[in-house]
Amino acid sequence: MFTVTRVCALACLVFVGCSSASSNAPDPLGKGGAEQAGSAPASAGNAAAGASAISSSLAGSSSAGAASVVGSGVGGAISSAGTAGSGSTTAGAAGNASPHGGAAATSSAGSGGSLGVAGAAQGGVTMGGAASCDVSSPPSNVSAWIDESWSGQLANNVKTRKAWNLDNVILNKGQMNLCVRWGATSAVPATVRMNLESTIGRWFNDWFKALASYDCFPYPNGIRVKVTGWAVKPGKQALLDGIDPAIPVYTETDGEGEPKCPDACSSFVHWDHVFTGCAAGAANHSDYWLWFDDKLPGDGSAAAVGGDWGLRMPVSIFTDHFNDTSFLIAEHEMGHGFGFQDYYDWTGSTPAGGSLMIVGSTAGKQSPTVGDTWLLRRTWKEMKTLRGW
Repeated sequence: MFTVTRVCALACLVFVGCSSASSNAPDPLGKGGAEQAGSAPASAGNAAAGASAISSSLAGSSSAGAASVVGSGVGGAISSAGTAGSGSTTAGAAGNASPHGGAAATSSAGSGGSLGVAGAAQGGVTMGGAASCDVSSPPSNVSAWIDESWSGQLANNVKTRKAWNLDNVILNKGQMNLCVRWGATSAVPATVRMNLESTIGRWFNDWFKALASYDCFPYPNGIRVKVTGWAVKPGKQALLDGIDPAIPVYTETDGEGEPKCPDACSSFVHWDHVFTGCAAGAANHSDYWLWFDDKLPGDGSAAAVGGDWGLRMPVSIFTDHFNDTSFLIAEHEMGHGFGFQDYYDWTGSTPAGGSLMIVGSTAGKQSPTVGDTWLLRRTWKEMKTLRGW
C-alpha cells in the first residue's frame, strides 16, 4: 500500500526541512522523484515509500538525506472570515443538513463574508458551523509554485490515496481521531495525558483554520481532535496509568515489536471509514497515529517522521515543545498528511515567504506560510471536485 513518509531531525534548535526519496528502499542521499507504493513504516529509518530527512547538522547527512533549514517568512495574515464584497453575503446555517456539519451559502459579491459558528472550542479555535464561499485566486508571488506543486507530486498523491487529512476530516464530520502508539519506556507525563488533544488540535488547526471559508470549506474556524485509543507494548500498561479509563488500550504489536493501533480501527487501512471489524466500535476508530519513542530507529538523530498515517517523534522532543503555540517539526509532518511533498530536489518556483515543506525557506516561522495556505486551498478545491464533496 502506498504511503508518503518523511523523516526529520533537530540539532541545536535549528529546524531543518525534509526531502523525498523515490524508491521503496531509502535513498541514502535523500533525492528522488515521485513517491511510490509501500506500507506504513515500522521504523523511521526504513520508510517503505522512501524516506526524507532533516539532518542533524546544517550540511550533514542521514539515512534518507541531508538538509539544512531555516527560511524566511513574509506574507500577511489570513483572515478566517475573508473580506466581504460589495454585494450581500449570507452565512450558512449551522447544523447537520450535510455531512460537512452545516450548509454553506455563497456570497453574491466579494470574496468573503460572515461566518456561521457552532460547536465546541478546542485549542482556542471554535469549530463547526457554516461559511460563505471564498473563491479568490492566490497572489502572483505564490501561484506558480502552487501550480507546479500540484503537477509535480501532489495531484498524484491525492488521486491515488484516500487516507489524507482532508479525507478523514470530511468523512469524520470535522473531527480527527487520534490513536497514540506509546513506544517510550517512560510513563506518559501528566501534562500530556491531560492536554494532548488541545496541543495536537492547536497545531493541526494552524493548518485547518488557514482554509477559512475558501471554496465553502465547512469548518472555517478549525477542526476538533479526539484521542480514541492508546497502544503500548504487552506488560507495559502501567506506563499509561492515569489516562481516561474510557479510552481503549491496545497491546498488540507490529512486526518489529512496536505497539500498534488495530488495523480494523484505522482509516489508513479503511479508506471508506467503515469499521465494522473494530472491536472498540466505529466511534473509537483512528484517523491519525501519534507515535512516540525514546528515540527513532537509526542513529538517533531523527526528530520526526510523518505521512498520511500520522507522525512519529521522540517523546523528549514532543514534550519539550508541548506548550508551544506552533511547532515547525510537527506541523511540517502534518503537512505530509495532506499529501504535500518535500522539495529537496526542487527546481521549480519558491513561494514568497517560503513554505514549511521547503528546506531553508521560512526563517524559523513555525506555522503555515501564505504559500502553504494557498497550497492547502488548492488541495481542498481539487479534492472537493475529485471526491464529489
